[in-house]
Amino acid sequence: MRNLLFLSVVSLFFTACNTDETKTSDTLAPKSPVKDTAALDQPVTIPSGLKLFPFKLADKNCDLVVPEDMELDEGWCNTRELAGIRVSLTDAAVAQKINGLICKEITGKVGNVTTLKKFVADIKTLSNEEGDMEFMQDEFSCSLIDSSNTYMSMGVSSYFYAMGAAHGQPGFQVLNVDLTTGTKITLADLFVNNYRSSLKAFAKRKFLEQNGNEGWWFTTGDQPFDLPETFAITRKGITFTYQPYEVGPYAAGAPEVFLSKKDLAKWLKDNPYLIP
Repeated sequence: MRNLLFLSVVSLFFTACNTDETKTSDTLAPKSPVKDTAALDQPVTIPSGLKLFPFKLADKNCDLVVPEDMELDEGWCNTRELAGIRVSLTDAAVAQKINGLICKEITGKVGNVTTLKKFVADIKTLSNEEGDMEFMQDEFSCSLIDSSNTYMSMGVSSYFYAMGAAHGQPGFQVLNVDLTTGTKITLADLFVNNYRSSLKAFAKRKFLEQNGNEGWWFTTGDQPFDLPETFAITRKGITFTYQPYEVGPYAAGAPEVFLSKKDLAKWLKDNPYLIP
C-alpha cells in the first residue's frame, strides 16, 4: 500500500488513549517485515474530520514451565505487543462502533478497552503445562491506509512466531468503514450485480502485469484465480492484498493488485466512496 501510515503494533480504545501508559518489553525475534511507512507519534486529523490517536500496549511471560526434554532459546519470553489507534468522530456512537470493529479484527470479538487490555495480558496466562505447550511471540499493528469524508480504510497487521519455527507467520486484514454509520463497506456496496466473473478476469491480467507471470499457483497448477477477501479502498481505486501462501509460496510475500477508478469504472455503481 503506497500511502500506508504504519504503526509498530496495535490495540484500539474507546476512551482517551493518553490515560494509558505504554509498557515496555523485550524486542520480538524475529521481527515481521516492515512496510515503508511513517510513525504516528502525535494525534492526526484527517481532512474528513476524523481524528486518530495512537497508543501502545505490551506484556510478557518469562516464568515458563519447560519440559525436561526441551531447551528454551536463551532469554526467551512469551511476548505480546500491540500498537493501535483510537478513532474519534463528532458522532461518538459511530466512533465507538468503529473502534469495536477494529478491536474485533485484533481479538476476534467486538470489545472495548477492557477487552484489549485482557487480550494483551492473556500472554501471561499461557502456563505451558502439560497439554498447553505454547512458546510464542506475537505482535499486531494498525495502519491508516486512506480516508475521505465518507469512509476510512484501516489495515490490521499481525505477526506470529512460535519458538523453533523456520519463520514467523504474517497476516494482513483491512477494515473499510462508513464514517457516517460505522458499518463495514463490502464489494457489493461498490459494484453492480454480477460483477465478479468479469472483474476477476480483468484483475488477473492486471495482477500478472504488476507482479510478473512466474511462480503463481494459479498459473502453474489447477488453482483458479480469485479476488482475495482483503481489499482497501483509496481515493485512487482499490488495492487487493493476498495473504502469504494464498497464491504463491511464502517467499512471494503478500502480493497486491491495484485497480484504479478508471479501471473499475464499468463495474462501479453509484456509491459515496469511489466516484468515477
